[in-house]
Amino acid sequence: MRILKLIGISCLVFFLLFTAVGLFFPSQVQVSRALDLPGQRKSDLVRLLDDQDFRRCLSDSTGAWEPYATIVDSLVEWKQENNTRMSWIFHGLDGQITLQARVSVQLGWLPWQRFRSLLMEPRYGPWLEDQLEQFKRCLDRAQQVRVSP
Repeated sequence: MRILKLIGISCLVFFLLFTAVGLFFPSQVQVSRALDLPGQRKSDLVRLLDDQDFRRCLSDSTGAWEPYATIVDSLVEWKQENNTRMSWIFHGLDGQITLQARVSVQLGWLPWQRFRSLLMEPRYGPWLEDQLEQFKRCLDRAQQVRVSP
């Protein structure tokens, strides 16, 4: 009986210690990457996101991402399940636009959820770079269609 009591108390203390250490990790993690788009106008890029052909081109890579919010000035948000959001933010003045792709993940209070924050950068960083390259390819394709006779 003493051994079972010792095992139970040890497990409880270990869980509380693990939880206390996990609380030092952030509850929200943001991973972002940026891409310069020289010679572009912000209004043209935002208008282009309303185009169905351009969205179809982007959906080849975004997969399960669904439009989350309306396009507000220079912010476009996409949402996925489990409190994960992807945002595209256009920074800068016309002719010197920078597109920032950002993934925000809201984590819970449980220790294994908080320790997951250590894996966000290696998971989402390369994926965001691929998304930005896909955006640039779709933008180039859309501009070639507009210029072609």
